[in-house]
Amino acid sequence: MTDEFLDGFCSYLSKIKTTGHMLVAAALFAAVCSLLSLASTHIAFFNVSSPILPFVKILTYIMPFLLVFMTSFLLIRGFARLHSKNEYLFEVAERDDLTRLVNRAGFLRRGKKLVLQAERDMSSLSVIMMDVDHFKSINDTSGHTAGDMALKHLADILRRTCRVGDVIARWGGEEFAILMPLADAQGAAILAERLREEVARSPLHWNHKTVQLTISAGVTEWRHQEDSFEDLIERADQGLYLAKNEGRNHVHLLLSHLETVAGYEQDVCFVEKPDSAPMKSEAAA
Repeated sequence: MTDEFLDGFCSYLSKIKTTGHMLVAAALFAAVCSLLSLASTHIAFFNVSSPILPFVKILTYIMPFLLVFMTSFLLIRGFARLHSKNEYLFEVAERDDLTRLVNRAGFLRRGKKLVLQAERDMSSLSVIMMDVDHFKSINDTSGHTAGDMALKHLADILRRTCRVGDVIARWGGEEFAILMPLADAQGAAILAERLREEVARSPLHWNHKTVQLTISAGVTEWRHQEDSFEDLIERADQGLYLAKNEGRNHVHLLLSHLETVAGYEQDVCFVEKPDSAPMKSEAAA
């Protein structure tokens, strides 16, 4: 069975709409085929006198089974291929093109699921929001290609330092977010500090240049019934802003929501589009 045939069959399956009318039509078609099969069997058994009649009877019993088996196999292969392609497209849609981390839309979708799970299990859930310090100066002095390489370099550090099961995302621009299931605020703060140290001692060496990176991070923990998922992200973002105000290259643990933060401009957008985030104010950058 060639890939071209399976791809064509998948394309055909994807165009079928499983509406009520389509299901009724399929049922009627199956009934008509069954009646035709019964009629042909009746003719073969009672109106045909031939030495090959035993062979015809055997075929009459075996052929329906073979046809159903072959059709079921084809449908299973076709739907499996279609499911695989859909999963691939879904994965691509939730990945950031540059860093290959989860994008904002994917982070929000997975985060809401983890919140529901934490609510059900009464388990811990923490968030780290981080930002590359003085990222604009990297673009200005070394070029935007160096800035892209710096973001990919940071993404590699996050991947190898975070736990399996943590959701690591590029939130937008030079800002990243990490969702940590089964981790309290203290555990998340320890990881954020480890990340800060790892980034500081791992400069980017690119094109005969050394680009020194540092990050600032805000950390918070979900407070179950007191919080919505939006509250959790906004509080982590507030912590990030405070970390920058404290001199950058710093981690700030924020456990309670601040109604007002001087100079803070909210950078939390929950429209599930990867590139729909507003830019942070110049004071926060």
